[in-house]
Amino acid sequence: MQFGMDMARNSRPAFGRDSHRERAVAEYLDYHLYPKHFQSTNRVNDKKSQLAGIDLFATHKDIDGEMKIDEKAATSWSHREIHTFAFELSFILGDQEIGGWFLDKEKRGETTHWLCTWPRSENKGISSVSDILWAEALLIEVRKLRNWVRRMAGKADFTIEEAITNLRSDSTISEVMWGTLRVIISRGLPEQPVNLLITKDVLRSLASESWKLPDDTA
Repeated sequence: MQFGMDMARNSRPAFGRDSHRERAVAEYLDYHLYPKHFQSTNRVNDKKSQLAGIDLFATHKDIDGEMKIDEKAATSWSHREIHTFAFELSFILGDQEIGGWFLDKEKRGETTHWLCTWPRSENKGISSVSDILWAEALLIEVRKLRNWVRRMAGKADFTIEEAITNLRSDSTISEVMWGTLRVIISRGLPEQPVNLLITKDVLRSLASESWKLPDDTA
């Protein structure tokens, strides 16, 4: 089964409520994760690499070669425990549907790993790095996760594109099953993202490395 969408290329803006959270998580990782658990890291500043979905280049003693890591964080529900991670399939920008980062064809050959992070905060959420009490982070090889998704969706009788279309065209439904996988739409957000939900337990089983941060977290 192939991934790909006849949509505009992903040029997703940094929606205001997300960008400051993402910066806070990146700052947290730069202090608590990368210096302690990686051999080297180089955070990306050039526009070309950023548009290719690369946040940093890194090496790790147990992983061959240099990694091109795209950081992803579940920040919307940081004040409570969640057991899934949302992989973005599409969103609305203006009057146009844009392919999300999970399906982006041009980024697929660039990013080698996703760093999926669940930061935790108190009820007020995250507005700065000081709000993050602790976090769980999983380093997942992009190819390995995509292969797993293909296997799980192998018996679906419709494509992922059709799943997205069904959600966008029928306002009475907010979730469809694509094979054994859940695909949901968040109609309450301005960009109405459609996401593929994968459980944390599955992601842990697929991860190359995992961490509870800071290191003294029980």
